[in-house]
Parts: sequence; C-alpha cells; structure tokens
Amino acid sequence: MVSGKNITKSNAASWLVGILLLSGCQSGPKKGATPNKPLPPTPQEMQQMAEAQCRNPHGVSRDDCLYLAKMQFGIQHNFYPAADYKGRECTVTITWKNGRYSVLSATGDEILCLKTWSVISSAENLPPPPKQMPPQLVIDFKPR
Repeated sequence: MVSGKNITKSNAASWLVGILLLSGCQSGPKKGATPNKPLPPTPQEMQQMAEAQCRNPHGVSRDDCLYLAKMQFGIQHNFYPAADYKGRECTVTITWKNGRYSVLSATGDEILCLKTWSVISSAENLPPPPKQMPPQLVIDFKPR
C-alpha cells in the first residue's frame, strides 16, 4: 500500500478544498488529555472557532467557510505533534462514507501522508460535508 511518495486507493474527480496549515493548538490541554493524545474538540468549540473565522468569508459562501473552518480545527486538534512535520507536504483526497471520512489517496512526503491518513481516518467530531460539496475533497497539508 505504501510506495515511495504516492499512497493511493483510487483516483477519481475531486474538489480542491485548499491548503490546511497545521500548527499546535492554541489552547491548553483539556482535562483528561495526555501529551500523546489530546481530546478531540467538542462541537461547541468547533462552532465557536468557525463563527469567529468566518465573520468575513473570502471567496466562499458562509456555509462553505464554516464547514472548512470546522474541518481545519478538527484535524488540527487531532494532528499532534504538528511541529514534527514542519516543512513537509502532503495532498490527500478524502470522501465521506457511512458517517466518517476515508482517505482515497495521499501524495507527497510519505511520513506526513501516513500521519495524515491516520488522523483523518480516526478523527472524531469532523463535520459531514454540506450537500453542495462534491463527494470527494482534496486537501493540501503543509505543517508549519
């Protein structure tokens, strides 16, 4: 399944979501979290962050902005330690099936792609895509 710089399950038409810059969480650890496994964000935390980030959406509808902001926040809180992947890049194609996201392909830095695949497949509280979104999304990961 892993071959050099390209990890693939299938190739299909998809929609480019954009660049997801990963950085450490700004807030302190939640009660019950450990340094190796922080707790996933609550739906309320995701909504608050998305509302703040989407006061003035640039180039997308407010609904799309809220969805993308929630995705970014949810993935960031499950991506630890992001600093270990600084300078690496990975592009993933994901789809929503049976109430979860699945990674269809990952291309780029193999170590980051494997981590990204794991994070997306196991992340909790990621929002379902809006109805107007195509069934497959492409996200570029560039930890900073």
